[in-house]
Amino acid sequence: MKKYTIYLLLIAIFIGQFGFASGNSEYAMITGKLSIIENKIKEVNILNVVEGQAAIAATAKVNASGEFGFMLPITTAGFYYVDYGQFKGRNQLIRLYLEPKTDLNLDINKDNYVLSGKNVGQNALVQKANEIYNEFAVFARLGGNVTYVDFYPWLDGGLAKADAFSKTIKTKDATFNKLLKLAVATDVEELTYTFFRMPRTAFPDKKDTPAVIKTWQTDKKFTDPDLLKLANGVSLMSNYFFYIYVNGAETPKRIDYAETITHITDPGLKDAYVRDAIATSRMKIEEYEKIAPLLKPYLISENSKTFILEYEKVLHKNVGQKGLEFTYNDIEGKPVSFSDFKGKYVYIDLWATWCGPCKAEIPHMKKIEEDYHGKNIVFVSLSLDKLKDNQKWKDFVKKEQLKGIQIMADKDFESDVAKNYDVNAIPRFLLFDPKGNIINSDALRPSNPELREQLDKLLKV
Repeated sequence: MKKYTIYLLLIAIFIGQFGFASGNSEYAMITGKLSIIENKIKEVNILNVVEGQAAIAATAKVNASGEFGFMLPITTAGFYYVDYGQFKGRNQLIRLYLEPKTDLNLDINKDNYVLSGKNVGQNALVQKANEIYNEFAVFARLGGNVTYVDFYPWLDGGLAKADAFSKTIKTKDATFNKLLKLAVATDVEELTYTFFRMPRTAFPDKKDTPAVIKTWQTDKKFTDPDLLKLANGVSLMSNYFFYIYVNGAETPKRIDYAETITHITDPGLKDAYVRDAIATSRMKIEEYEKIAPLLKPYLISENSKTFILEYEKVLHKNVGQKGLEFTYNDIEGKPVSFSDFKGKYVYIDLWATWCGPCKAEIPHMKKIEEDYHGKNIVFVSLSLDKLKDNQKWKDFVKKEQLKGIQIMADKDFESDVAKNYDVNAIPRFLLFDPKGNIINSDALRPSNPELREQLDKLLKV
């Protein structure tokens, strides 16, 4: 009786939250219990799908007994996902197909769940699809330490199991059948491509790739708008193109977004893919401004139009602002200030002697300093080494015969320059105009050929 009362209270709360705004809406009931003793989970989210990605639809508190409940308005049947904190880690997929009048109960353990209820609808079949997803997900998790030695021999059997299951999807609901088959195919392919994005300790020869991957590669790859009804729809597109450009070629290349959209035929898919590509690409201002005219015509949804306004606002938020005035010592112990460079363009390299990617940029930095020697620009290398490593820094500068202005910050990542420009990872590059104003607080690297194009334009070379 106590359990029943708790659920009624939760349901009443959700009715109050959602109201009865639409007379055409009917509801799905989900009650459940988390039987995961080692975790003190305080809330559970129900995720729905918004243009190919998961989004929080509702949140329920978990009581002391691990119980929770939802009452969701359902206008169109589709996939929803239960998230108690495991979703992003791909530790267990609890995907549900909710229709009006669905009434189900979930008893959730760490690795699986027991399904019951008055009207579970198609969810017994969906649960079997989830189990296939979970088997593939083992190879697509961070920290799993699995390699191609484990994955390649397993893959054929995993694919055969997924294919055999898809052939059993023959309910009277043709729309559901099509969507679940698409979901299984998407799960298999998306998780396979995700495997190639995970850190690994053993690497196969590029020519030694699973044969099935070649069968997945087609000129017009993404044509079905129903992909946007799946939480991993956009992720599939992103991971597919990442694989093609990085793992599929003899020499890894940067993703050419103008090229990728030619392999997507549906306008909605193009819109969702381009928006996600821009949001996750970490493009520099210069790179974005070059590609934006090619990509913006595909951003047709209201969500994308709102996104691009906010994205550009953030991208340019520091442009034109006055650069931080700092003073740090060079290897001779002499103070060097930012204001010393007034009247010149200033390119600052934030680096450290312990940083491998920073040191990889040094040959490019040396070359660019040499090529622009005598121009109206000064190159500053500002070390974020710890103060105790001051001598190590000096020795490195002398040994490597580093050019330009060599200075060291006083408090590594706690120094004013690091805090002012939100520097939490290096290498990082800053570019300023002759007035000391910011051109870009996350500038192009010396190894990027586009930096020279930008400098030539600024210096009118």
